[in-house]
Amino acid sequence: MKLLMIHAWNEFETSYRGKFSNLLSYPSLTLAVIYSLIPKDAFEKIDVIDENSQRVDYDKDKYDIVMLSFETSSSLTAYKHCEEFRKKGSYIVCGGYHATALPDEVLQHCDTVICGPAEKSVPEFISDYINGQPKQLYRNYNVCAADFPMPARDKITKRKKLKIPAVTANRGCSNCCKYCSMKTMWKSCPRPVKNVIDEIKELKAKMVIFYDPNFFGDRDYAMELMSELKKLKILWASNATADFGYDHELMQAAYESGCRGVLIGLESLNSQSLMGVGKRFHEVDRYKEIIENIHSHGIAVNGCFVLGFDSDTEEELLTLPQRVDKLGLDLCRFAVLTPYPGTKLYEEYEKSGRIITKEWSRYNQHNAIFQPVNMTPERLDEIYRRVWKEAYSWKRVLKRTFTSPWRRNGYIFILLGANIGFKFLGIDKRMKK
Repeated sequence: MKLLMIHAWNEFETSYRGKFSNLLSYPSLTLAVIYSLIPKDAFEKIDVIDENSQRVDYDKDKYDIVMLSFETSSSLTAYKHCEEFRKKGSYIVCGGYHATALPDEVLQHCDTVICGPAEKSVPEFISDYINGQPKQLYRNYNVCAADFPMPARDKITKRKKLKIPAVTANRGCSNCCKYCSMKTMWKSCPRPVKNVIDEIKELKAKMVIFYDPNFFGDRDYAMELMSELKKLKILWASNATADFGYDHELMQAAYESGCRGVLIGLESLNSQSLMGVGKRFHEVDRYKEIIENIHSHGIAVNGCFVLGFDSDTEEELLTLPQRVDKLGLDLCRFAVLTPYPGTKLYEEYEKSGRIITKEWSRYNQHNAIFQPVNMTPERLDEIYRRVWKEAYSWKRVLKRTFTSPWRRNGYIFILLGANIGFKFLGIDKRMKK
């Protein structure tokens, strides 16, 4: 038998696929993890395609099974693949965030849907298929972190990606933000520290990126893991929440273990906006202090912001670049509020009639797909692109780079490269159709 695995990418989306993508695009673990779950000797041939940097060729070979993983924004592209490979007689299996949120819709385009984690469902499906009894739906969230296999990284392309390997210690999150789709897929369940350390040792890398939604969410676990990371003498970066900036013991332990950067979802400079979507930390007047605290421990901060909350006004959003300047961030990212299927926010907006389109390709965080309270969707789009452009003027790029604490530690070119990458991300251009 022959198997094709595809991580689908929105064919109309150009962000993170340009000439500077290798400065910004982190390597995906999706296909590497799924590949590692395939029972040995089940297939004579397995092909893998990451559409972020590769292209699907319907005529390359005839596959018995085609497995696709995709998010909401890439679902329409994935459905096209499903149709084309079905014509060639392939059995189609779909999984990922969109399939987990809307399995009934996805089943209209494939033969089997895998909801949630793949660790148990994929081997079960393969066994059922070989025995001639594949089910339409597999849903098994009872996955123990100790059973996570090592991702088959050697099978995955590294083209147009950062040359820094990614690792996950705990892929779940205990927070309950209304707009986040994380809980539709994962529960918080840390891997054994030894497993994580063994994986990093095998990478033989000088720096890694942790994909954990909140690396420091389980403080005791984080301290134990960082104690072992310190022995490896590597550098690393991760996601964190704003309250990380008040725990000096934790920050110092992070620095000593090699942490040199954190990405924090600050989301808004309006406390009402944060409270409205269930953000646990919403004291925006303390953001500058938090960033300064983190900087004092030698750690850089990438602050992320979301535009389009109900309390956002045009005037407030238009001043965002100037207000972000005052925070002293090393990097900043912006997104349009996107209520993804499966989230509480989507349920609320759908019920109140505020969802204005279900053209899933536009659910990419760069387009307004709902009716904001204080402006039109078109105006939100305009402001979003203007904010990106102004925040990444050359003057601001250079100022962030040369005032960052990283400039004193030899990482200035990494930071400059990331800022330049964001500058040329193409956010100011509307999505091609």
